[in-house]
Amino acid sequence: MPDPSTEALLSEYAATNEAYLHYDAFSWQVGSVLVAGVFVFWGFLLQEKPAAALFVAAGMLVTVIMSAWILYADHNRQIYLQKLDRLHELETLLGLKQHLRWITGHCTTFGPRGHSLNLAIYTVMCVGVPVIQRLVGDPSLHPLAPLAPVPVVLIWIHRSERRLSHHRELQRGKTEGATP
Repeated sequence: MPDPSTEALLSEYAATNEAYLHYDAFSWQVGSVLVAGVFVFWGFLLQEKPAAALFVAAGMLVTVIMSAWILYADHNRQIYLQKLDRLHELETLLGLKQHLRWITGHCTTFGPRGHSLNLAIYTVMCVGVPVIQRLVGDPSLHPLAPLAPVPVVLIWIHRSERRLSHHRELQRGKTEGATP
């Protein structure tokens, strides 16, 4: 099979970069609406002081919705990391440096990473309803039940991240071992 032309590689680079940016941003486009909705929902809970059973239902609703979002965000992260790997390959072939500069040490960032912030926001959103219940004076513990899925989701994401990391290392090894 003949090597792809520079024009074909540049075209693939542009499409891959566009997809990378889409998957990187889309989770937060969805997440920002959900987070805002949860804050509004908390406001209603603080005003109404509902019965304990309603707190449990409210907590479960928030946990289920935010769990779906964080799993979706993690799925998108897996996609964009692999898009980023392909961008690195293409940049190496084409002599470009836009994304390679981050792995060669020319560029860096400080502070928590975006996906770590996603996990922190997820956890805070899920813990919020039981905290609000305490604030309105209900000392019962059964509203903590909606928090049961949170560690399961966090463990799932951690395991997925480890599996993806292993897969990406295997893929890099195959790519580095191949002759261009």
